[in-house]
Amino acid sequence: MKKIINDPANVVPEMVAGMVRSYPQFIEQVPDAEAVMRSDKESMKGKVGLVSGGGSGHEPTHAGFVGKGMLSAAVCGQVFTSPTPDQIYAAIKAVDQGQGVFLIIKNYSGDIMNFDMAKDLAEMDDIKVKSIVVDDDIAVENSTFTQGRRGVAGTLFMHKVLGAAAQNGASLDEIAELAKQVLPNIKTIAVALSAATNPETGKPGFVLKDDEIEFGVGVHSEPGYRR
Repeated sequence: MKKIINDPANVVPEMVAGMVRSYPQFIEQVPDAEAVMRSDKESMKGKVGLVSGGGSGHEPTHAGFVGKGMLSAAVCGQVFTSPTPDQIYAAIKAVDQGQGVFLIIKNYSGDIMNFDMAKDLAEMDDIKVKSIVVDDDIAVENSTFTQGRRGVAGTLFMHKVLGAAAQNGASLDEIAELAKQVLPNIKTIAVALSAATNPETGKPGFVLKDDEIEFGVGVHSEPGYRR
């Protein structure tokens, strides 16, 4: 697969810089972090902040869903790699308006560990933080990077439902309760015609024959349940 890339090691910083320059009316970069937040600060005043994120390579998730009525900020890890706790922590601090911050986390071990560490750092700064772990993939029960079901495309519904609630002034506790109600109603299954290619390796995660598709594939090219 041909890609226009200057240097694979710089693909995420350049992506973030490019998004911010292209859409300044919607987003700006969180200082000292590969993360974006709403540039419209007025839309966040007095509201619970919503932060999500994960490894890059799944765009427009999550940075493309930052805006009024959706996420307050999104953290962009390296390709297929969880963002670091300090980057997540920077995003939490940037969007905290005194009403607390809610984290939307996909069910991958690295994401859970790093978001939890960032949550602990924020709470040491007296920022109230709650979270939900999204596990919407019904294809496989356990996979390469998870214990239990993977968090995939259904996460976008969590962004939108909770984002609307936050925009309408819901409290941190109300958003946490709403997230619990939304979670069991999200079901996702993925079908792939070809595998993703990580810029660092330059090779696809797997190879399908011309007459094959993969059922239940993961977003990092994890194997599904049927070919």
